[in-house]
Amino acid sequence: MKIQRAVGMEFLGTAILAFAIVGSGIMATNLTSDSALRLLINAISTAVGLAVVIRVGMKVSGSHFNPAVTLVMLYLKKIDTHSSLLYIPAQIVGAISGATTANFIFDQKVLDISIIDRSGSNLFVSEVIATAVLLWIILRFPKRDDLVALYVPLWIFGGILLTSSTAFANPAITIGRVFTTSITGIAPESILAFIIAQIIGAAIGLLIARKITNPKGSTDNE
Repeated sequence: MKIQRAVGMEFLGTAILAFAIVGSGIMATNLTSDSALRLLINAISTAVGLAVVIRVGMKVSGSHFNPAVTLVMLYLKKIDTHSSLLYIPAQIVGAISGATTANFIFDQKVLDISIIDRSGSNLFVSEVIATAVLLWIILRFPKRDDLVALYVPLWIFGGILLTSSTAFANPAITIGRVFTTSITGIAPESILAFIIAQIIGAAIGLLIARKITNPKGSTDNE
């Protein structure tokens, strides 16, 4: 029953996050033609959604909502293989469900495919950096759920505004964002490079945490 609750939380949390990202993108487009304001609306909504689901899900599933996080936690033996194999599909399906639900409530085509090309070495490096910092934050405060719930949304808020890729930093969310024609979408041909960059970034974030900020217990000290 515990693992079922955890997997359900991973599905719901990732769905809500994708819903916030895609829904705010559609709403921003409906409200203004100012691209800077659209980006700000999306950044605020994404950070708020992330802060809420992290706090709600932390005691249930650990609030991964991100395959890159799950893989790092598997490597650190903070989650077992069986659970990780359930978490990751739940996250991906949740992201797709959240994106398509946002499409529906804004009277968009429920299942649509983005044509926004997000290719280029600059975007690849941007995703590496965005994901590395995300994982570094998560691993820096292993005993302080309150700080993770504060600093992760703050980083993603800033990352959306200061990175060229707008800080997807999440393979499941990257896949989910294929299914929208809003400004938050990504074309299918762009997702593989994004996901590879995110996995590399996660590994770098782990390395930084283990070698620089959490050297004694890797991720067991505060």
